[in-house]
Amino acid sequence: MLKLKGSIKISGDKSISHRALIFASLCTGQVKISNLLESDDVMRTLNILRELGIKIYKKQNNWIVKGNGTGGYIQPSHALDCGNSGTTSRLMMGAVSSNPIRCTFIGDHSLSNRSMSRLSIFLEKMGAEIVLTNKDFLPLHIDGDVNLVPMKHVMQKASAQVKSALLLSALNLRGKTTVIERRNTRDHTERLMSYLKIKYKKKILNKNSTSIELNGPYEIKPKNISIASDPSSAAFFIVGALIIPKSEIILKNIALNKTRIAFIEVLKNMGGKIKIKKTKTTAGEDVGEIKVSHSILKGVKIKSSLSPYLIDEYPILSIAASQAKGLTIMRGLSELRHKESDRIKSITSNLSKVGFKVTCKSDNIYIEGSKKIKITKEKRIKTYGDHRIAMSFAILSLLYDNKLVIDNESCISISYPNFKNHLNELAEYN
Repeated sequence: MLKLKGSIKISGDKSISHRALIFASLCTGQVKISNLLESDDVMRTLNILRELGIKIYKKQNNWIVKGNGTGGYIQPSHALDCGNSGTTSRLMMGAVSSNPIRCTFIGDHSLSNRSMSRLSIFLEKMGAEIVLTNKDFLPLHIDGDVNLVPMKHVMQKASAQVKSALLLSALNLRGKTTVIERRNTRDHTERLMSYLKIKYKKKILNKNSTSIELNGPYEIKPKNISIASDPSSAAFFIVGALIIPKSEIILKNIALNKTRIAFIEVLKNMGGKIKIKKTKTTAGEDVGEIKVSHSILKGVKIKSSLSPYLIDEYPILSIAASQAKGLTIMRGLSELRHKESDRIKSITSNLSKVGFKVTCKSDNIYIEGSKKIKITKEKRIKTYGDHRIAMSFAILSLLYDNKLVIDNESCISISYPNFKNHLNELAEYN
């Protein structure tokens, strides 16, 4: 009988890794980055920065970035290939928009079907010239301009990527830029700005709304960046330990950013035995250990106001829900339709295929948990090329003697190339 036992250090956080590379490129000098996640997505950002004239190389286990300042990108000679990475495409669109260069962004089939107009409308209002395919998609052409008009942006839709892109654009503009979020999102960009001593004003407008004000242009002095381990990656092992009998694990060096560990509160509400211990602060992020042991879970209602903080964790939360007693309701999931796959469809169709009672009404998912399902022959899981769907169902498969066959395990390297190795480190057989 399989159980998860022991302790591992998860790979570096994906969101912070992207931002660390971009901010390092905007510094005036050399930055050493440690524990960078070397996934396909992050390498897309790294290679695009190289195309823009930034010298980046690996020295032992660290990455060295020689920044050229906030206006230091040069005209690229090739199209900037973002692969599958929405974070790369949107953050880099913002970063190049206030440099006087012309860039073409391209991506794979999945990324080329994800909306870019949600960001481009803001950049165009400032004066950037942008041409989108079918008015919404990659390939995209952008003519940047150091003389873009700094202005107030009011974001009606919650998106940490769009917010971060606008803040990156503002770093090279002369004058005041204000970004207002109607619904707060993850704050890695602000934390990294604080760590790098980039002055900005943050105002709490109400419980769910925030204003961020920058007054550029900025000169960013170089400072080495150590990246905490990814809580979204940790989520797969946390749920695995909760649902597999006799499991007990400790995950180390995890970023404990409140905007990233909302899923842990959800799992605790479901009855999960999870203990968190803060150990230090790294590059503006709280870091610590997470201890997890097998638990009897119950169904819960997850309100829509949590969706900006659970956007990457809904797939693995759906696996926890499948093993919980009673009904779990996940509300307000419209943003899941715009990720690497339509995750509402990916979650519901695959859980139904395994045999669970799952329904979708509008943008809500209803999952009836059951431990009575038996699998006698292999069932094929369709990932739709989505790394988080692949990892989530790889965890569920552990309960069924690995009889769930993942159709495209290679997509896992998009965010977590060491996933299988780390899973094997924790796996213990009686």
